[in-house]
Amino acid sequence: MSLIPNLKDIPEQVPVEPGEYDLRVTKAKKTQSARTGRNGILLVCDIAEEDNALNLMHTLWFGNDGDYTADDDDKSNLMWRMVKEFLRGVGLDEDGDLELEDFDGLEFSAYLEIEDGLDEDGNQQYPAKNVIKRIT
Repeated sequence: MSLIPNLKDIPEQVPVEPGEYDLRVTKAKKTQSARTGRNGILLVCDIAEEDNALNLMHTLWFGNDGDYTADDDDKSNLMWRMVKEFLRGVGLDEDGDLELEDFDGLEFSAYLEIEDGLDEDGNQQYPAKNVIKRIT
């Protein structure tokens, strides 16, 4: 008897078709861009009722924060405004009193699109994935 069964019938995880979906944050962790040094929060989200869907990764990138001060005021404010817009959209307070734990289990709806992972020459740079277009 084989230790591992025939896995050909196990469906692959794939991006969902564009549309509105219910999401739940299964993990939130601090992250830092290897390219820029910018700080942020990486959210790993499960797409509700989509058994074979890839987990969605969404990063909230911060403006000037702690040891990262490379942005001019306009860029920093733009980045913080995007964080503020996300927090408002999912119903979290924007009063500066949030911790990573506040994101765990967070449920919200969003319109998702597919990012194909192709460069301008049509070469596959990374596998296709879902991205949040807007919070609904």
